[in-house]
Order: sequence, then C-alpha cells, then structure tokens
Amino acid sequence: MFKIGEFSKLTMISIKMLRHYDEIGLLAPETVDSFTGYRYYSARQLEAAGKIQALKSMGFGLATIREILAQYDNAESLRRYLAVRLSQMREESRDLGARLAILENTIERLGKDDN
Repeated sequence: MFKIGEFSKLTMISIKMLRHYDEIGLLAPETVDSFTGYRYYSARQLEAAGKIQALKSMGFGLATIREILAQYDNAESLRRYLAVRLSQMREESRDLGARLAILENTIERLGKDDN
C-alpha cells in the first residue's frame, strides 16, 4: 500500500488532484485510515491512474473519463469514445487553422492600408 504522497510521486498526479478524484468518485483510495484519515492506494491502482492520465492527455474531461473507465474492458465502447474525441479534435483543429489564417492575414495587412 502507498500513502497518498508516494502514490502521487509514482503517478505524477498531484495530491490535490488525487483528493479531487476521490471526491468525484474517479479514483478512490483502496483504504482510508479511520483514525488519521490517511489515504492508501494499492499497486493495482497504478494502472487506473495511468489510464486516467492517458485519457486526460487526449483531452477527455473527468466526467467522460469516469464513463470510459466503467466500460474500459469493452473494446467497441472504448473505440466509440476515442472516435468521437478524434472527430472533435479534428474540428477544433480546423477552427484553429481558420483563426490562425485570419490572424496571419491581419498581421500581414497591418500598415499596408489605412484600415
């Protein structure tokens, strides 16, 4: 069993975020000492923490991550979540590209005319 600080270092998830994950039911400690209130995590929870970090890096929100983890062993369900996120990110990329083009065009035109 790992104390929250040790688990935080191993997973590179801050203690504050681990407490938040516990509060929202995303990653609860294996046990909590009833006398001290210390949170203890097990080695098997390292995998769940890794999944959470990977999904966060893909841009998923915590509520969606909780849904995904509940169905993680269902490959088809996971594939659907990933495909939806991929589609969203492509759309965001197109929008960002359009905004970049407008910004570049505006910078280029500065000083070339009276506007």
